[in-house]
Amino acid sequence: MIGAENQDRNENPVQAELIYNPSGGQVVIRHELDNAVAFLNRYGWSVTLQETSKPLEATELARHAVNRGAKVVIAAGGDGTVNEVANGLVNTDVALGVLPVGTTNSWALQIGIPALNPVLPGTQAAKLIASLEERIDRPLPANYYRKVLLDAARVLVEGHTAVVDVGELSGRYFLISAGIGLEAAIVESISLEEKRALGSWAYVLTAIGSAYRYSGTDVCLNLDGKVLKVSTPLIVVSNIQLYGGMVAIGAKACVNDAKLDVSILKGDGFLTFVQHAMKVLSHRHLQDPKVEYYQCREIVAESVRSLPVHVDGEPFTRTPVAIRTVPSSLKVIVPEIVPDNLFIPLTCS
Repeated sequence: MIGAENQDRNENPVQAELIYNPSGGQVVIRHELDNAVAFLNRYGWSVTLQETSKPLEATELARHAVNRGAKVVIAAGGDGTVNEVANGLVNTDVALGVLPVGTTNSWALQIGIPALNPVLPGTQAAKLIASLEERIDRPLPANYYRKVLLDAARVLVEGHTAVVDVGELSGRYFLISAGIGLEAAIVESISLEEKRALGSWAYVLTAIGSAYRYSGTDVCLNLDGKVLKVSTPLIVVSNIQLYGGMVAIGAKACVNDAKLDVSILKGDGFLTFVQHAMKVLSHRHLQDPKVEYYQCREIVAESVRSLPVHVDGEPFTRTPVAIRTVPSSLKVIVPEIVPDNLFIPLTCS
C-alpha cells in the first residue's frame, strides 16, 4: 500500500503533487480538494497542490514534479487532465494517481476508482447541488463531490502501484483511446460549456445529431504488417475497455498486454449508426459482421480524405497517422482489487 507504512507517523512522508485543472469542473471542487489533501496528509503524505492555467500545462507541471523528487503525481480532473499528467510521467519511476472529478472519468471508472459516473442520474443531481453551492458561496453538508474525492483519496492510500502500457501517436501518449473519424469530429464540435452542463451526455446527444451524416470514408490500415482496405466512419484504438466512460467498445483490451485493440465500425446511414450503438451497448458488437476487431502493436492509417483524430477525448491531429503501443511504460496507483480481465495473465488471452 502506498501510504500504509506512514499512517501513524510523519517520518519519510510520501511526496506528492496534485495537479488540478480548474476549467475542467465546477468551482466548488477546488474547495473539496482541500479536504482530500488534508486526508492524505493525515496518512503520512506531503501534498502540494498546483493549478493549471493553460492547455497542456499539466504535462509541464508533472515533469517539474518528477524533477523535484515527487513519488506520486495526482491528476484532479477528467480524462483530459489525466492524459496531460500521464504524458509527463511516461517512462519515469513516478506513479500516476487520480482524483476523478471531470466531465468524463473513463480511466477511473475502468480501473475501479470511485468517480462520478456519467450514466447515473445522480451525477446530474450532484452537479445541480454543486451549482447551488457556488451561488451561495458555501459548501453544503452532504456534498457528493466531497464523498467521491475522499473515496478516491482512500484508494491512493490503500491501493498499490501497477505498471501499464500506453499508446503513442505523433509524440503524444494516450492512456484510454485514440479515435479516427466521426468520434473525433464529435469531440471537436463540443464546447466546454456543453461539457460542463451535460457531461458525457453532451457526446451522446451530439453523436445522435451526427447520425444522419454517418458515412464511410475509404481507409487503408496497416496493422503489424497486415494491410486492410475498408470504408468506415469510425475507428477506435483502445488501450482500455471502456469508451467514453460508458460502454466497453474495446471489449478484449488489457492494460499490460503490449497491444492496442482496434475496432472498425463499417457501414453508412442513420440505421447503421443505431444498429452499431445498440450492439455496443448490449455487448454484442464483436459478433456483428459490420465490426472488425483486431489486436496489434502498431497501426498506420491513411484515408482518401483527411479525417480528424483525437487522443483521450481531446482533438489532436488528422490522418495520416501512425499509432503504436509503449509497453510497461507508466506506473499507476490502482485499487487493491481491480477487474481481473484488465490484466494478463489473469483472464485475457
